[in-house]
Amino acid sequence: MNTISKWMKAAAMIIGIASLSACKKTFDQPPGPADPNIVANMSIANLKALHTTPRAYDIITQDIIISGVVVANDKSGNFYKQLFIQDTTGAIQILLDATDLYGSYPVGRRVFVKCKDLCLSDYNNTIQLGVKANINGVPSQEGIPAASVGRHLIGGSLNNPVEPIEVTLNDLTTNMQNRYINALIKLNDYEFIPADTSKTYSDTSVYKATTNLNIKNCQSNVQTIVRTSAYADFAAKKVPTGNGSITSIYTVFGTTRQLLVRDTSDVQFNNPRCGSVLPPRMSIGQLRQMYTGSGIKITTPASIGGVVISDAASRNISAGSFVLQDGNSAILVYYGGTITYNVGDSVNIDITNDSLIVFRGSLELKKQFGSATPGVSATNRVVTPVTRTISEINTAMNAPLGTADHIEFRLVRIENATMSGSGATYSGNKTLTDASGNMTMFTSSSALFSGSNFFTTPKTYTGYCSFFNTTKQFQIRNLTDVQ
Repeated sequence: MNTISKWMKAAAMIIGIASLSACKKTFDQPPGPADPNIVANMSIANLKALHTTPRAYDIITQDIIISGVVVANDKSGNFYKQLFIQDTTGAIQILLDATDLYGSYPVGRRVFVKCKDLCLSDYNNTIQLGVKANINGVPSQEGIPAASVGRHLIGGSLNNPVEPIEVTLNDLTTNMQNRYINALIKLNDYEFIPADTSKTYSDTSVYKATTNLNIKNCQSNVQTIVRTSAYADFAAKKVPTGNGSITSIYTVFGTTRQLLVRDTSDVQFNNPRCGSVLPPRMSIGQLRQMYTGSGIKITTPASIGGVVISDAASRNISAGSFVLQDGNSAILVYYGGTITYNVGDSVNIDITNDSLIVFRGSLELKKQFGSATPGVSATNRVVTPVTRTISEINTAMNAPLGTADHIEFRLVRIENATMSGSGATYSGNKTLTDASGNMTMFTSSSALFSGSNFFTTPKTYTGYCSFFNTTKQFQIRNLTDVQ
């Protein structure tokens, strides 16, 4: 058993000096709890350095206090009875015999840990902080009992910045003292290997087996594991097929590197895969700016990318079309044929030799006849609608169609609006009215919900706007857009 005496004086002096030199007033702190009157006297890196012998159980006998910001918890179900906290020197995994930790310890909350009587050990080279126990006479490291959590963990301020550390694979060694183990890290230019692109994040069978999938970057064939619990709430989601960045908690198991994502938003594989040949990318805003009053053919090699916000399955959009949004700009894309994209699909499109035209009053990217729709590079991407009044929408629609951030086709939300018009169903032209004004709401007779009765009381409507000749019109995508 290792004890912790010799580090205390040096650590206390270093942190005390740093605290004095770093003292400054802060203003405009976010509302919520403030940090308690507790001072950390050891960094996380120095605490982990006390554990030098693999599989040893080092009971802490001194009044050591560490402090860190929560970077991962059990909210999505991919971590169980674990918290990960991080300071500027490193990160550590804390085992707790309690669930629903995210309620008390959300990501971004500062936590102070009184370490006396706790135990440092490791699980196959990943250092953990918990308590020592004996299971059938065999020593073991277990979670801090629920009744003792409040004595050892003291919550502080909320909404502290949480940014992953950008690293390369070479930075992620399997040495037990590697500073990135248990930390929130980010790798760029990665993708799931071809054999795994058709899979879900984890096992969806009754066996509930934790699943390892493999990613690699474009410069090397060295693979790294993405490990996901079958109890994660995103276990059944298909992995994205594109390339991009992945944010995760880095752990090791022996000599194996493991990445544990917190939820699917940590996996931003929205770009073309390695080896894909796409022309230089422009934003949809830049594409719209190419329109100066008359249709053009795009002769310079170019591509665009974005997230599909229309719902082809509900049929409230012209056949062969979908709406693509990129940041604050969106456009209707017409391929013809049958569109099978779902809301939230991320796609990248080669637009070389395509046409930018106005069709029935709205700006549209018209693909060459016979063009094949590209594959989906990611799924379940979320586009947050902007909230606008009807008056604001009507004014914004007056801008030239070549405006980069034109509100046409952008996902918008209108609150406290009332629908009216002849007939009781959505089909056809109706009037949408809020306190600021009114506009036409159109639903195609082909829409699956066209025969449903609309509400006559105020609701919140989400959808996008377009023109039909000179008429400004608003369309919902399906009935879930009316709340």
